[in-house]
Amino acid sequence: MKSGRLGGWLAAGACVVAAGAVAWALWPSNPATAPRARHYLNVTACLLTDSRGIAPGTPGAPAWAAMQSASLATHVMVSYLPDAGPGDATDMLNTLVERHCGVIITTGTAARPVLAAARAYPHQRFLLVASRPTAGWRSRQRRRPPRKVARGRSSSVLAAALITR
Repeated sequence: MKSGRLGGWLAAGACVVAAGAVAWALWPSNPATAPRARHYLNVTACLLTDSRGIAPGTPGAPAWAAMQSASLATHVMVSYLPDAGPGDATDMLNTLVERHCGVIITTGTAARPVLAAARAYPHQRFLLVASRPTAGWRSRQRRRPPRKVARGRSSSVLAAALITR
């Protein structure tokens, strides 16, 4: 009877050793390093989109991709805020001004609220990206026209840069 117990103990011990060997064999050799937090500059760029946000095919998608690429290169923090509806653009722009965004970029948003916000906050920099040129914008340098009018992949035209009073 003692040999039966001894055999049971040996079998149990062999199972424990086998389980330990399997666990050791499957254990990763180089544990993944913990993700590190990105260190940003004390500068932010904010994007205000239409209600569709930054989904593929929207006016905000290429702007957001460009902002993320620039953030990786310059360590400027970027964020976006989708407009809830046509009447909310003014409130959303005020929110971004209160967030102390270094520049507020708008895509798919009506030009009138952006121009009104630019006049109300002359210290704030705005960048209005429109599908067609917008009437009523003024460049920071009044004597010279804007440096460039850029055409994007979706034939968008940069309508106004750094809109100020």
